[in-house]
Amino acid sequence: MYQYKIHNLVAGILILVLLCFNVWGEEESAVPVKISFPAMGTKFEFIIYVQDKDMLEEDVRNLCAPAMEEVYKLERHISHYMEDNNLARLNKSAGMGKVAVNNDLCEAFKLSRIFWERTGGAFDPTVGPLLELWGFRGKPREFPPSDAEIEEVKKRVGFEKVKIDEKGCYVELTVPGMKVDFGGIGKGMALDRAGRILKELGINNALLHSGTSSVLALGSPPNKSGWKIGIRSPYNRKEEVESFEICNESLSTSSISEQFLEQSGKKLGHIFDPRVGRPVDNDVLSVTVITKCASESDALSTAFYVLGKDKTIEYCKKFPEVKVFMLLKGNEVNELKKEYINLNRSEELP
Repeated sequence: MYQYKIHNLVAGILILVLLCFNVWGEEESAVPVKISFPAMGTKFEFIIYVQDKDMLEEDVRNLCAPAMEEVYKLERHISHYMEDNNLARLNKSAGMGKVAVNNDLCEAFKLSRIFWERTGGAFDPTVGPLLELWGFRGKPREFPPSDAEIEEVKKRVGFEKVKIDEKGCYVELTVPGMKVDFGGIGKGMALDRAGRILKELGINNALLHSGTSSVLALGSPPNKSGWKIGIRSPYNRKEEVESFEICNESLSTSSISEQFLEQSGKKLGHIFDPRVGRPVDNDVLSVTVITKCASESDALSTAFYVLGKDKTIEYCKKFPEVKVFMLLKGNEVNELKKEYINLNRSEELP
């Protein structure tokens, strides 16, 4: 019997935070304060150590308000979760000529073009029509799309169909029906923006994360060399398979654990190969990327999931500052293989 079912983990935020991010390092001399707020379809959280134990969470929230507002501002302009923001209006104008966009949206397009070019199209925010076709956006499907449907929709996918006039911040989606979705880079951009503002406010030691996928480490906890981040097994959320310590770096993880479709008992994740128009189907279970900025780690974790191990190794030879940890399918059921790229053994924690 043929099955086609979309699975959305309602408790995905809590589960995947536990899956990807365990934080240690509390010291008696400082108190960690957690500031949480919803944005971009997930829960953002800032973890900040304060020396004044009498400082209330409300005081810390007020201190962090400019950084939070920057996340909200970016959401208003580039998030696909909002129906009447700048991105939504641009998508509705596909095929109608160039459209003036604000600086935030222009930056999102410029950054996306960089990673689209570097990854040979494995990262591509024009994937929106494919997400809708397969039922990950908009109306769910009862059955998977046909080959003919996929080929037809692929005509509206491809960043080469985007024209960017940087002089006046104009963008043109040249084919009617195109739809841009910055889900693979938007949260990383928001973390980078928030991190810069916190530093301007004098907060140099904090951990910021966007719920399910990316974390940005500013400095380190008191008397620690970095923030310890645990990676959980995609087969068993109670099992930690690796951990890394990061300081003034970002870490992003992509996997199919959050959202997947099922075809005849086989899981296919929400990560698409935009070049072929289908969900990625390879031996990659999860990809963790460590870089200096969250927008880069966010985009590359998605791209490397699409590219697979060998192409990712080729990429990292060109960009040795990019560190990657992959979990791959083993030969046995529920067996994991680990792949470390540009990560020295000294950087792996027991």
